[in-house]
Amino acid sequence: MAAIPLDILDRIRDLERQVRALMGSANTRPKMDEIQGGRVVIGDGGSLTVRTTEGKDLMYIGRVLPDREGGQYQQGFVVQRDDGSVALSVWTGDSKDLPIQPIRMWDARGNIIFAEDARNFGLAKPYIPYPLPTPENISKWESTDSTSWTTLYNGNAIVQHPKLYCMIAATTGGEVRLLVNDRQVGPTSKNGTLEFNEYIGADYDSHITFKVQARAGANNTVWVSPRALYGGPS
Repeated sequence: MAAIPLDILDRIRDLERQVRALMGSANTRPKMDEIQGGRVVIGDGGSLTVRTTEGKDLMYIGRVLPDREGGQYQQGFVVQRDDGSVALSVWTGDSKDLPIQPIRMWDARGNIIFAEDARNFGLAKPYIPYPLPTPENISKWESTDSTSWTTLYNGNAIVQHPKLYCMIAATTGGEVRLLVNDRQVGPTSKNGTLEFNEYIGADYDSHITFKVQARAGANNTVWVSPRALYGGPS
């Protein structure tokens, strides 16, 4: 047998190693759960859906129904809780009368708690009233010298938050309280301004009536001026 140079054997061994490495890499699947240095593009009316282990849709982004006028695709975004209830959406259910997609947010009971005004600008919900300016001259405030509870101010509102911040300026010499649908909310102020942050005790989106009441001490008069009524979180 002819002598084979060692360098040729070494080269054959190197080729065998390279072939084994190539075969191994060909049979190795790349990671399917990572994207590095690139992006994913879903086009032509496609969509991306994330589902729970029970098969319920959790997030949906891409083509949503209904289509726009003329059959044009509506591209939107919907997020649901794992119980199936909608939590957040960028979508319109009436592309003819409301072509701009409003941003909406729902609570767990299905109430819309946030929505933008898609016809103009700003907020549609929640309703945020501006506090009404009141006179600085105390003599122009409503007053009573009755020792029985007397309604000095009466107003209406729509409940948007679970709690109520209240500040009612008052002089000394009497007591002040706030009624919501003829039920007292918060403490009774004695000899001065009433201020509190308490649960309002009314259903979301319900219509309520505020009454500011006061009663004077014996041989006294109390002057009252509402300064702030705001909704707030629990």
